[in-house]
Amino acid sequence: MTTHVVLGGAGVVGRETTAAVRAAGLAVRSVARSIPSVVHPDDGIAHVAADLRDAASAARAVEGAEVAYLTVGLPYSTRAWRRDWPLVLGNVIEACLAHGTHLVHVDNVYAYGRTDAPMTEATPVHPVSRKGAVRAELLAMLDAARAQRGLDVTVARSADFYGPGASTSAFNAFAVDAVADGTPPTWLFDATQPHSMTYTPDIGAALAVLGTDDRARGRTWHLPTAPALTGEQYLALTTAGTRLAHRTMSATTMRIGALFSAAAREALEMAYQNTAPYHFDSSAFERTFGIAPTPYAEGIAASLEHAEQARHARSRPRTPVGT
Repeated sequence: MTTHVVLGGAGVVGRETTAAVRAAGLAVRSVARSIPSVVHPDDGIAHVAADLRDAASAARAVEGAEVAYLTVGLPYSTRAWRRDWPLVLGNVIEACLAHGTHLVHVDNVYAYGRTDAPMTEATPVHPVSRKGAVRAELLAMLDAARAQRGLDVTVARSADFYGPGASTSAFNAFAVDAVADGTPPTWLFDATQPHSMTYTPDIGAALAVLGTDDRARGRTWHLPTAPALTGEQYLALTTAGTRLAHRTMSATTMRIGALFSAAAREALEMAYQNTAPYHFDSSAFERTFGIAPTPYAEGIAASLEHAEQARHARSRPRTPVGT
């Protein structure tokens, strides 16, 4: 059976990709820094521990795979990105070349920088942030490996993501999880601006398409993403049926927070994405493969349900051992 390997299988995008590829009837190997403490032996998924910063470990992780999906998420730190991303991608490129593996690389929009027009696959790479410069460097590495060494690579790009269990999503952290805990949701910088968001189950399903449909091979694709709503509209969806108010964390508040919080400092350089329209166009993917994105009302409802279930599970008393 053809093997597909998900590099970064413990993250939310990796989990959704693993589930989608497995649902397609393919053998899946989920690779993470450590094997999950709870593994279901009958789910048809092979779990492997590997550190992709190590070349030999990356090579073992990819060995025997027809397709490798690079869904790794590194800590949200420019320093960590500069240090680790070129190393991780370089090792994965070498592993894919050595084993003849098709690489599906998951990217974001940081390399585009500021743009007044809706973002499409033809939007020029012109980063204006340090993190965007790292992302542009990775794309240059992929282009060089393809042109000079014949790397078989497809690039999959999403907007800011959200979804059930998406713990690294700003929208999940500031809105979905807040409402599940009974507190007002928050939007960052300017809630009047439209801002596209990609639903994580849609990302996983789309990646499975890119790894199995020859029409996708060798190109860059924007993954299915519903037309943008404003921050106010997203927050209204999260609080429907509650009495919770909405609030916005202003740039001034963020700058004050940056004096004490590394996370706020890291977010500040990306503020341009939330202070102007952020439209992500995925129509090429939708037309080609006939797949529509999940409506925001449905995706947010599912995300809230997951967050509420997780909150109840945390608050449930544990049964003493031996009873």
